[in-house]
Amino acid sequence: MKSVKLLFIFLIFYTPQNGNLHASSLRACYDVKVFFLKVGESCITYSYETKEIKITSFMKTVNIGSLAKRIYDHGGATVFVKDLKPIHFQFHQEEGSFKRFQEYLFKDNKIYVTERKYKKLSDEIEREEKKSYPHKGEFDPYSAALFLFLNVEKQNKGTIPIFYDDKFYEIPWEKIEKTTLTYDITQFNVFKIKIQPNIKGKGLLQPKGEWFLWIDEKTKLPIEMEVGFIIGSVKVKISQIEGNRNLLNVLSF
Repeated sequence: MKSVKLLFIFLIFYTPQNGNLHASSLRACYDVKVFFLKVGESCITYSYETKEIKITSFMKTVNIGSLAKRIYDHGGATVFVKDLKPIHFQFHQEEGSFKRFQEYLFKDNKIYVTERKYKKLSDEIEREEKKSYPHKGEFDPYSAALFLFLNVEKQNKGTIPIFYDDKFYEIPWEKIEKTTLTYDITQFNVFKIKIQPNIKGKGLLQPKGEWFLWIDEKTKLPIEMEVGFIIGSVKVKISQIEGNRNLLNVLSF
């Protein structure tokens, strides 16, 4: 999770594949597995609104995963269409007995941060801090990921500047190969990339080791991921795509 450049121009509106979403939205959902056991699920939604893109997501443990370590993370970001620069970021973590809320406002060349730490999983605020940092073009985690997804076809490697958890990072990535993946008789032409997400955060889902992502050439969405955290490694595979599959393709920089 660390490095990228992101998102889009309103150009194509057609009837989406699923009537539940407007043609200006795209949603991808994933199953999170350890070996063959489903331990979690996640969804991310991209929505076009005038000159901005809104991104929302959630990730939660299910089945045996909830018994081992309950996790429910959700958040979102707003970025400018023209250059994918971040406007606003927020992220809510519930991981084991750890509960925290973060909010970043990117304004006037500064990053204004609000962080709340809760007493275990209650709604009682244990500590609230407000800080500010200089902003020199760094992405938040959502806009960084989108930037990466949109640039993997054009570049073979690079770094992504990112701000997260009071720290600045440069996340290196590299394109390994172009290949194909097949799910439910649908074939995806994908770029396999390697990321070194050297981010030091808080909670159970702190990145560890090398991450591998397979990014679909057409939709610009990850189709499969192999990612590691301090609590273990998981495989993440696409389970559903709905909405306008061309949504991210109309972005250019």
